[in-house]
Amino acid sequence: MNVLSQKYTGSPEKGRSIEYSRSLELLGNLYEKFPILHCTVNTKGVILDCNEMYATRTGYSKSELIGAPVFGQVSANSLVAMHEYLEIWEKKGLVENCEIWLRAKDGTVFPALLNATSLRNDQGDLVGCSIALVDETDIYRSKKDIEKANEELKLKEQLKNEFIAIASHELRTPIQPLLGFALLAKKGKVTQDAAWDGVLREARRLQQLANDILDVSRIESSSLMYKMEKVRINDLLEGVADSERANLAKDVALDLMVDEAGKELEVELDRSRITQVLTNLVGNATKFTQKGSIKIEGKTFLDKNKFEIKISDTGGGIPEHVLPKLFEKFVTKNVGDNNKNGTGLGLFISKAIVTAHNGEISVYNNAGSGAIFSIMLPIEQAKEMIS
Repeated sequence: MNVLSQKYTGSPEKGRSIEYSRSLELLGNLYEKFPILHCTVNTKGVILDCNEMYATRTGYSKSELIGAPVFGQVSANSLVAMHEYLEIWEKKGLVENCEIWLRAKDGTVFPALLNATSLRNDQGDLVGCSIALVDETDIYRSKKDIEKANEELKLKEQLKNEFIAIASHELRTPIQPLLGFALLAKKGKVTQDAAWDGVLREARRLQQLANDILDVSRIESSSLMYKMEKVRINDLLEGVADSERANLAKDVALDLMVDEAGKELEVELDRSRITQVLTNLVGNATKFTQKGSIKIEGKTFLDKNKFEIKISDTGGGIPEHVLPKLFEKFVTKNVGDNNKNGTGLGLFISKAIVTAHNGEISVYNNAGSGAIFSIMLPIEQAKEMIS
């Protein structure tokens, strides 16, 4: 039963006095425990009283606050506003829903929503005001998080639109030659063999672009799956080297060097995806290297659970202004004459695959000539990969 509704059997006057005291006690407890910062100030802004929430949130004890100016808990960037709010209160007797920043004893600041009403004595004279402050820290943080999320969504939308525009253009690029070869063959202006060679070349280019766009879509939606298994890394590197030797220029040699520890080493990875990465990197090296050599090097770091693969060439290297953004989409599309038929997506996909393997990929220009790509992969994965 509520304490205020309990019956009192003594004199009516004493009963009313007890109930009044209990009411004051309950109101006092409510004032102290209510989850709103509350203080009472006089007409000069000196704190006459405050509740526990006000003291706790500002980091002061009640003895420190009572008798101190309320401006001592106001952040420097809100002092002018606080004076303006008190002027409004003096004129209107009320301040509603005004934002202000408070400063705690430890120097931290936080936002609060201020409301104030006038206090008068029995004669109706203005003696001060009652200030209630709602801590808006969580609301403000959520607001900032929402604003940040909206900005990120806008950026993603912009990037998506740019990607669609560029991808659409790139998809159209091989279609025109396909139609051209078909029309030329139909009119008898090229031989059937020449026309079919051209059609096959552009069809493969179109297929590669479609596959790359599909991979990018899966990467950005976190749906590109990996089949992890133990793979003898030397065999994988040899397979890539053998398949790419047929694409070398006449005056270019491709060498494979793996340290003794790596020749029998098994590395936990997705065979087809890492092969895709290496084929892309070695394929790029063959495009840009017309004379000299391409090297694939493997080095084992058992103490660090790492295996490094380096692919270097003696080509023209990578323009310095391109290096910082080399692994972005379409950046490599027009780097060098030999890359005109590339999709511009290979390095973006390669970085995503290596990162998904908890590895790292980097690139730098050789001091002499050419570029060096370095891939650092864990020999054993720390945890099972799920995407």
